[in-house]
Amino acid sequence: MNAGRAVLAGLLVSSSLGCCGEEPVELDADRDPVQTVEEFTLVQSVEGRRSWKLVSDLAVYTEGDSILMLSGVDLTFFEEDVPGTILEGDSGRVELRSGLLRIWGDVAADTDDGRHLETQEIIWDDSLGIFHSDCLVVMTIPDSSGITTLSGRGVDLDTGLGAVEGVDIEEDFTAVYSGELEIE
Repeated sequence: MNAGRAVLAGLLVSSSLGCCGEEPVELDADRDPVQTVEEFTLVQSVEGRRSWKLVSDLAVYTEGDSILMLSGVDLTFFEEDVPGTILEGDSGRVELRSGLLRIWGDVAADTDDGRHLETQEIIWDDSLGIFHSDCLVVMTIPDSSGITTLSGRGVDLDTGLGAVEGVDIEEDFTAVYSGELEIE
């Protein structure tokens, strides 16, 4: 088995182990990868300004499936060409036809204002500009008096890890605030 097929086979196994019961996209494990790229980078720009940058230790692209399988994923979102949110995960899959990017395995994200998110799987929908996760998500939000910790399943978030308008938590939800509350 060549190195490209070995990497693809490993990524196929790990992509089928989603934490939330998502059905994986079926790939042909016997198909030779069209390209295997180490230190892969993909940048999206709008009107000459970076929107986001995807970096991966290793990317395997299969033309017939139009899918990129990624190992060691870093996704950075930019505001005014300055990094605003950085998301990392063990593995990922980009569906080039739909624009969906699924990242799984110890996913963590941090924003420039101190928000922090942890989950086992998250999906970036480029066409809608939102993150979605059906897995347990734990997010901490600092403010001047303390920290709010939110946890729940079935959340949609924007690139700043804020709520998307009109979105409801689909399942369990817990909020804990630690800090001083001013009571008038």
